[in-house]
Amino acid sequence: MDNMPRLLIPLIIVSVGVMIYALIEAISTPTDRTRIMPKGLWIVVIILIPLVGGVLWLLFGNENAYLASTVQGFKKTSGPARPTTPDDDEEFLRSLDIQRAQKRRAEELRKREEELRRREEKLNGGSGSDSSDADADDDQNPA
Repeated sequence: MDNMPRLLIPLIIVSVGVMIYALIEAISTPTDRTRIMPKGLWIVVIILIPLVGGVLWLLFGNENAYLASTVQGFKKTSGPARPTTPDDDEEFLRSLDIQRAQKRRAEELRKREEELRRREEKLNGGSGSDSSDADADDDQNPA
């Protein structure tokens, strides 16, 4: 019976130390980097279950936790979902669509300009006048 307080005091000190460390780390961790449970719930668990809650936070709670990164199946549930590959990123896909549309428009414009040049050459070649005469006629007849 005399040994009980001697064993209890170090256990209480370790428990309070783990709780304080885990609580400070949980509070300072950004919300989008917590795993398994929302940040607020982690803080409640650390406070209500001092030693166990703190150890769980240190093992599984944030993205930098050792077991959270090695154990499969523990997915992040709080914060915005981040794309894992470029095809999951909507902003990236949107920018690709915009680039494709711009390339299509540029190609279409190039084809129209080429067609217009061919028509002008055909008109100029068929009438026997050169491009300077056509420019002079344009200046005299405003449309």
